[in-house]
Amino acid sequence: MNNLFFNKFFIYILFFLPLSYSIGIAVTEFFLLILSFFFLIKNRDSIYFKNKISIYLILFSLYIALNSIFQITHSDLIISSIFHFRYLLFALSIFFILNYFDKNDENYKLLAPALFLFVLFILFDSLFQFYSGRNFFGNEIVKNRISGVFGSELILGGFLIKILPVYFLIVYQFNLSHKKKSLIFFLSLYFIVIYISGERTSFVLLLIFLFFLFLFLKNLRAVIFFSSIVLIFFISLVSMYEIGKSDPFNRIFVKTFNQITNNYFLEKGIRINDNINIKEDFKNSDEIKKNLKVFSRDHQGHYILAIDIFKKNKIFGNGPEGFRYHCRKIEYDSNIGMCSTHPHNITLQILSELGLIGLLFYLIGITYIIFNLYRLKKIKIENSDKFSFFVCSFGLLINIFPFLPSGSFFNNWSQIIIYYYVGLYLYKLNRVFYIK
Repeated sequence: MNNLFFNKFFIYILFFLPLSYSIGIAVTEFFLLILSFFFLIKNRDSIYFKNKISIYLILFSLYIALNSIFQITHSDLIISSIFHFRYLLFALSIFFILNYFDKNDENYKLLAPALFLFVLFILFDSLFQFYSGRNFFGNEIVKNRISGVFGSELILGGFLIKILPVYFLIVYQFNLSHKKKSLIFFLSLYFIVIYISGERTSFVLLLIFLFFLFLFLKNLRAVIFFSSIVLIFFISLVSMYEIGKSDPFNRIFVKTFNQITNNYFLEKGIRINDNINIKEDFKNSDEIKKNLKVFSRDHQGHYILAIDIFKKNKIFGNGPEGFRYHCRKIEYDSNIGMCSTHPHNITLQILSELGLIGLLFYLIGITYIIFNLYRLKKIKIENSDKFSFFVCSFGLLINIFPFLPSGSFFNNWSQIIIYYYVGLYLYKLNRVFYIK
């Protein structure tokens, strides 16, 4: 690790890995393998496998593998589960490399600007698509949603919210918190692009994340406040005037309201601002309650099916990817609930596919993160370490948030970013508390 070339090469891969999603998941997987093999070759210290978090994750990976072997027969669904431990190696490789990384090293001065420039390109590319209908590469708007460099994959907002904590970590890692004007400009663009992506879960997670950042990061409150004001101004502007080639306001606010109420007010021919019949219909609360759905009719259908699958095997669930496995067996034609590739909620996916044992692992993980945030208040450490640990903790929490729609928990896209934060979390936890 003393070799300068290897120091630079692996630390650059580590920081650029989340951005590789914009190139393709195959590139991200390749970087994961490089870091993992490097860790296995260079590491001579078993302590990385003996700390309590590693033991917890080893048991979790073992449970996933055994559960899949005994319950799933489709080979394409089994293989990924059996090799789930690769994500643990990936997290430990990040922990290992960061232990040798000196943030003051002259060789890394260009790293932060390069990372910001890379994302600025993605942001401007997305804004260009919003205003012109095509991005720099000629990709058109898909289903009234901005996708930017991701083309037909509608994951722009999810990508940005999941890597946002990384940028706050970089701010502290490279002592950039004093560059307030530049940060306001960057974050304003960042928040706006999450909004125009039309991804509702990403937008809600952004609001939650900003709320807690504002509460805890005192030296960045002004930056967060003014960036949020710019976002509010932008939302107001594009909602009042026909600016851009898509309508994020309609998707995020109007469509969400209609889906939660199961189009009740549309079917009644009542506009939200209609003063003629709106009061009379709101009095009929029983009928409105009957029409209320959990996020949407489709989401509620997935949730009903997930609960039904859970009831058939409460202890072990239906196996990793068991929701998809069940839907394949019935050819996606379900009499109970609604079929899909996954339940679109992490909590219900874990419950239906890993049972109560899997839910216990999940709850232990969330409780541990929150408990350490509470412990953080009682110890005296440098502000940079304290704030970095806080941001890293919330980076994990927004990626495993239990109460909103989500992608598949076992998808490699989700697992890589989750375990990326696990690696960062291990490093910051070791600096703050010295894990054993």
